[in-house]
Amino acid sequence: GLWHCLEPVSLDLSSPDSIREKAHRWLGQVMSVKDAAEKFKVYLLLGAPQHDALQPAYENAVSILRKLPVEKEIVCEGAAADFSERFAREIELHEGH
Repeated sequence: GLWHCLEPVSLDLSSPDSIREKAHRWLGQVMSVKDAAEKFKVYLLLGAPQHDALQPAYENAVSILRKLPVEKEIVCEGAAADFSERFAREIELHEGH
C-alpha cells in the first residue's frame, strides 16, 4: 500500500552553492508530488563531498532535505550498508506474505 522511492543523491559537488542548489531542487521536486493520490515514502541515499571544506554545505543540504513534507528517510553514505541490509529484510518479509 506504499510506494518506496529510493533516490541516490550525490552531493559530492565542487562548490557550496551547487550543493545547496541541488538540495533545494530536490525539495522542489518532492513538493510537486507531495499530494499524489498514492502514498509513498522517499529514501534519499546521500553521497557526501570528498573535500572537508564542503562539509558545512553538505550539513546544510541535509537540513534542507529533512524539510521534505512527505514520509522520508535520509541515508548518509556511512549508513548505507546497514540500510541496505534492513531494506532487504523488509522486502523478504513483504514477499513472504
